[in-house]
Amino acid sequence: MSVGQSILLPLVVFLAFVSFLVAAIVYFRSEKEPESLQRRFLPRFYAYVMLFISSLIILIGGGLLLKAALSYPLGMEFGYRGQLIYAEVEPEIVQWEPPPIEGIEYREEERLRDLLNGVASLVMGGLFLALHWALRNRVESQEERPFSFLNKAYLMVSGVVYGGLSLVMLPMGLYQLIEFYFVPRGDPTAETFWSWPIPGDTLGYALVSLVLWLWILPQLFKSLGGERLEE
Repeated sequence: MSVGQSILLPLVVFLAFVSFLVAAIVYFRSEKEPESLQRRFLPRFYAYVMLFISSLIILIGGGLLLKAALSYPLGMEFGYRGQLIYAEVEPEIVQWEPPPIEGIEYREEERLRDLLNGVASLVMGGLFLALHWALRNRVESQEERPFSFLNKAYLMVSGVVYGGLSLVMLPMGLYQLIEFYFVPRGDPTAETFWSWPIPGDTLGYALVSLVLWLWILPQLFKSLGGERLEE
């Protein structure tokens, strides 16, 4: 598993759980929906959950696609680890040290797999997002949305998740980018090779998270503005 993917899943789960817990506490303490909205709670809940899951699929697909795409102009080493190639030695010779390293092998099929998976996930995520966006509009009208607690909770959870991912992964990706271009790495060794930075892996997910965050923020601010008008 790559560095970006290993960080992505636990961070999404943690941020989503915390923000959902806060939303649930707020709902049970003070937030009330009109009775007409409460009667349609289950289809509305389904629509909002699927909207959030669809955006996660877009995040994963966009991150894979961007990682693979950036590796074409910037090189495979920008987004992929590769494998060390060791020199062949005579089997009867006893080796007290690892054989010398001849180079690094990058597998084109790994990039192609990420490219295809990224495109497929991005298309399916966008399709599911559009379908459930239309469903949400059918079970909850634009006039009812300012009174919808589910809408506010969805926007808050999405804002926390994608904002948190952006704030964590963007500095990490920029640090890896600076290290990749400006810190000398020397010849690869079995000890140092696994610490080499791969900025494309982290930057792909960071940039897609930033785009999703910037997409959610205006909707969140509009919801908060409508809440102030109600008061």
